[in-house]
Amino acid sequence: MNAIYKAVIATTLSLVITGPALAGHSDRQRFCDHEWEERIDHRLDRQYQRIQRGIDQQSLTHRESKQLKKKHRKIRRLSREYQEDGYLSRKEFKRLTRKLDKLSDRIWEYKHNHLERYVSYHDRYAH
Repeated sequence: MNAIYKAVIATTLSLVITGPALAGHSDRQRFCDHEWEERIDHRLDRQYQRIQRGIDQQSLTHRESKQLKKKHRKIRRLSREYQEDGYLSRKEFKRLTRKLDKLSDRIWEYKHNHLERYVSYHDRYAH
């Protein structure tokens, strides 16, 4: 009787421990997904601040800033669509990360392309 009781307890415990993993919805996975959402949102905010700094420092032309903001809005909209169901999959996270990487490269490129800015052009000839 004692051996049967131990076997039943061991089987029950193993099912309780491995059940969520077998179902594919562990708390760890949910935590990671929430963490991914925060990382994407935080990164979107930082990139928007970079665009604003470029405008304030006049290192972006009007056209460049307009293009960057439009791309930023598209990525933010896509992020919201992905997060509507409360779950951000690995595939969605990677896709958003790739798009944010491309936007980041484009921000850097536009801020460092040394184009003559509208303001500096008029300041030079405003005698």
